[in-house]
Amino acid sequence: VMYYQRAGYAKQPPYADPRWADTASHIGPGQDREARLHSDKNNALTARDVSGGWYDAGDYNKYTNWTADYIKTLLLAYEARPSVWGDDFNIPESGNGLPDVLDEVKWGLDSLIRLQNEDGSVLSIVGLANGSPPSAATGPSFYGPASTSATLTTAAAFANAAAIYGALGQSDLEPYAQDLAARARLAWQWAEANPTV
Repeated sequence: VMYYQRAGYAKQPPYADPRWADTASHIGPGQDREARLHSDKNNALTARDVSGGWYDAGDYNKYTNWTADYIKTLLLAYEARPSVWGDDFNIPESGNGLPDVLDEVKWGLDSLIRLQNEDGSVLSIVGLANGSPPSAATGPSFYGPASTSATLTTAAAFANAAAIYGALGQSDLEPYAQDLAARARLAWQWAEANPTV
């Protein structure tokens, strides 16, 4: 189900039911790869890549707290019963040697990485234009400022994921796990110094 909610990713057979197939969305000019700060929409200097992540359940916005919570929930499900999570759930990453649930988690983590500022803070939201199907949306994307709440939930998601990916013992994932752990520490430090933003 999360695969169908991926923003900026084509859903095509054999991974998607033909009735729900669509090309990648929100990747045009001024959209997710060139989104601007909502409070400074006319300033091209605020443009940044906020691509990836998952649509919200009822709209195309991407809420950082929700994304972090989805990640934590998927990681908890994996931790509870790792043996039931195979590498064969028919997503594009199936067969790569990593349980597909952790591949989907990585899709969300990579989007949160793009939302993290150099000081450790994390942007609170990305607003996307509507369209049906999603690829029909042509309006611009905008992001909101960093918040303590978004930063704390992201820190927890990064820390949880770092522990799980690091424990897998796969050498190709070790640098990723270390990067997540460092990002979690940086986010936590920013949130401690900015408790009410």
